[in-house]
Amino acid sequence: MYNRDSLDTVCGALSRIMGIDPPAFAAEPNSSLVEYAEEKLAGRRAGRVLMFNPDAVAQWIYRKYPWFVSDVARIGELELPLRSVMPSVTPVCFGTMYTGAQPAVHGIRKYEKPVIRIDTIFDALIRAGKRPAIVADGECSVGKIFRERDMDYYIFDTLGQIAEKAVELIREDRHDFIAVYHGNYDHWMHKFGPESTEAISELRANNYTFEMLYNAVRKYWSGHDSLIGFAMDHGCHEVDGHSGSHGLDMEEDLNIMHLYTAVPAASGKRPEGA
Repeated sequence: MYNRDSLDTVCGALSRIMGIDPPAFAAEPNSSLVEYAEEKLAGRRAGRVLMFNPDAVAQWIYRKYPWFVSDVARIGELELPLRSVMPSVTPVCFGTMYTGAQPAVHGIRKYEKPVIRIDTIFDALIRAGKRPAIVADGECSVGKIFRERDMDYYIFDTLGQIAEKAVELIREDRHDFIAVYHGNYDHWMHKFGPESTEAISELRANNYTFEMLYNAVRKYWSGHDSLIGFAMDHGCHEVDGHSGSHGLDMEEDLNIMHLYTAVPAASGKRPEGA
């Protein structure tokens, strides 16, 4: 059974939670995510959002191997089942996540990485006077398709550098929205299969990275109402028992599970007027 809510509902929800106008082509906000954040933050808007984007972590993988995502599950107060978009490949799906639009609208309809020209959440943030940033590697979709905006891009070669810079940015507390991409699970899943030792080890690494980012948010963004998300693009499936793939119209590739946690500002630290 396919999950009911589409990936295109995330962008509008993040916009609503931050109190900004959504991108021009964004679908209606995901009501479960909005209601959760509004309740946890007592109706206040989030001043900071951190989106950790691990590539290709399928819902079935998340469910089958809970001990490798134990910190994600513990931290993530809201489990949000979503249905990705077709074709279920990285640039298409992240294009939808951060525009709120279907592939036919945002323009990426196959595995290619052109700069998206329609309105994105990054454009919406900039119009609202906020400062977004992307932290990723130079060859990945997230590092390419959202280029050419008046925002900050931090591009590195290794996961360690990406995670280190993300923590540094949280500590500096100069950005309102940070998207952090990790393609490690996807890489090893393709090579050895979704349940291989190599791929599952990277799933566990993503779990630890998410916990580290969450702890940094709690410590350094304590003066802000914040939201942190564990938000993948699509799932995956095994091919001939030797490798992995995705891109098909099947539950394994389309069903994903985002996890979100809203973190209220510490008492007495909330910015005046918030």
